[in-house]
Amino acid sequence: MSVVPPTSGAVGAMYELPLMAGHTNSSAQAMNDTGDVVGLSLDANEDGYLVRWGADGSLTPLQAIDGGTGGYAVKIVDDGTVAGFTDTPDGVRHAARWSASGVLTRLEEPPGYTRGEAQDINNSRVAVGQISTESATLPVRWGPDGRVTVLRLPPQARGGTATAINERGEIAGYVSVPGEKTRAVRWDTRGRVHDLGSLGGSDSEPSAINERGTVIGRATDTNGTWKAVRAPLGRKVEALPSQEPGARTVSVNNADVVVANVKDRALRWSGTGAATGVVELQPLRGTARTFVRGINDRGTSVGTSDPFAVTWDAQGVATVLPVPAGFDRSDPVAINATGGVAGNVGSSRTRPVQWRAVVWR
Repeated sequence: MSVVPPTSGAVGAMYELPLMAGHTNSSAQAMNDTGDVVGLSLDANEDGYLVRWGADGSLTPLQAIDGGTGGYAVKIVDDGTVAGFTDTPDGVRHAARWSASGVLTRLEEPPGYTRGEAQDINNSRVAVGQISTESATLPVRWGPDGRVTVLRLPPQARGGTATAINERGEIAGYVSVPGEKTRAVRWDTRGRVHDLGSLGGSDSEPSAINERGTVIGRATDTNGTWKAVRAPLGRKVEALPSQEPGARTVSVNNADVVVANVKDRALRWSGTGAATGVVELQPLRGTARTFVRGINDRGTSVGTSDPFAVTWDAQGVATVLPVPAGFDRSDPVAINATGGVAGNVGSSRTRPVQWRAVVWR
């Protein structure tokens, strides 16, 4: 890997991740706490091939289904196992898991179900997601052996999706019920389903569950406005305070610190109940719009301030991440427990933009 010295005022150094032979672009999708990254290496025709980059700079191609290309990795866990989905050459999507050596395991689909997507996986190699037909979608859990279990639905629910799992095996997701499009639920370790309520609107969509069992995500209120929400263990979803309408992506760490994007602002909440405090993640001087991608257990957030990759401390102060000469765009996608960041850098001077996967550490 090539090393780019940090620019003045920046933290860490940037390392460019290698391409497959003959390829021209790459894209990082996820990173684990040991520094491994998973993403795509793209050839001159923009066909993408899933690859795993080791913390030592090694590149391992991930097997495709029936000779196909593409795929998407939703998470890479600490032993290098990857979960996500990939398409057959005829365009049908299937849930998949890859070993650290790149070997593909198709996750089971029961008879009659022809499609699947894994949405998350934990370090026990238990994955969650959905299976579907042309007319139905069900939330599921795949065990370490790849066998599927359909998750229990509440009364009147017609289907749903499991979106996240923690290390204890608690699962968050949503179901479809009459009068609403999606309603937030949590499945406990015994498989029982718990209704997490709503803000009175028609949508409630959890995106993560941490090790305390806190579920976070988005929901619409009675006016149809999206709000960032939190549901501590044993409680219903509640809107986080002091936010404008228009919440987008929401993330949480294991200390229950939440970050979210509300319109063009990035916000950070800490504390619980009436003691919850909110801090705005500040833009770099000369920029206006911020977008936060995630937060680690140290409380460091990562995201962008207009075209620049940045980290934010607990007070919301931004520090720019370095990019090499000739590149003027950077887009981080993940931060790990040690503060390593994975993302992509590109140049607006090329059309289309030529992106390269990188890590900062």
